[in-house]
Amino acid sequence: MRRAIVPLILQALLASAALPVYAASSPPGREHPRNPDPFERFNRAGFALNQALDKAFIRPLSLLSHGLTPGPIGLAIRNFLSNLGEPVVILNDVLQVHPARAAKTSVRFVVNSSVGLLGAIDVAKHIGIRFHPNGFGDTLGRYGVGPGPYLFLPLLGPSDVRDLVGAGVDSVSTPLFWAEYNYKTEIDVSLGLAGGLSARSEADADLKALLSDAADPYATLRSTYLQDRQGEIADKHTLPPLPDIGDSDPATPAPAAAPGAPHSDRDPERDAPQSPRVADQDPPSVAPIRPSRWRWRTYG
Repeated sequence: MRRAIVPLILQALLASAALPVYAASSPPGREHPRNPDPFERFNRAGFALNQALDKAFIRPLSLLSHGLTPGPIGLAIRNFLSNLGEPVVILNDVLQVHPARAAKTSVRFVVNSSVGLLGAIDVAKHIGIRFHPNGFGDTLGRYGVGPGPYLFLPLLGPSDVRDLVGAGVDSVSTPLFWAEYNYKTEIDVSLGLAGGLSARSEADADLKALLSDAADPYATLRSTYLQDRQGEIADKHTLPPLPDIGDSDPATPAPAAAPGAPHSDRDPERDAPQSPRVADQDPPSVAPIRPSRWRWRTYG
């Protein structure tokens, strides 16, 4: 599995190296809107290959795996795999300067790993500490790193340069990556396959609803993924504003009315010039609903 990480990071670095070339391709003095998918031909080929593999192997295997592990058995497996990724969540909570969230995740990991039988039972959820996803891609986004070009790689699914680099860092951030034990390669491969098939079975209904009637499934999935990630970065990982430590004077309170002055019934807000009627204004834009994101999980 360590060797498997190298091509992933190399692909991200190659895509990152292509960014200056793409940015410099516009003639001087002319501004073009940023194209989120400069590698569309390559991505569409990867999407077509992935759809063929998914139809022939991945989806049937994921549904078979889900059918062979019904009810509590399947839930225990998903909880166990989720618990393996908690150290990555803790690390990125710390990197994003969320100490309270990191503390709660640490308590969740300790409780589930001990009382919850290595995470098979989500005991922490029942005491009010629920799982929240986090990764190095989110950390990069929190500190203003842009997503870069959209990428679709077979078996890995939709991504971008930022999340691809983040996935590589997350993979080497797990304790299992550095631990040495018997049958390490076989166990790591089994965990990776189990996590991927579990994620695919969980996303089956969403993917079917999203792509079944789409005129262009590739463009639909790309738009959904990019909007979803943009919303997650903007809603959950925006840095709080810095406190104002300047020498600005405090706001001066409004002067009190002099004693004996006549009372005025004038309402400044009521008597202010009225803005145009709401009906005459353009309707506000409504953010699209973002379906659940399909992500392959990496555990070692």
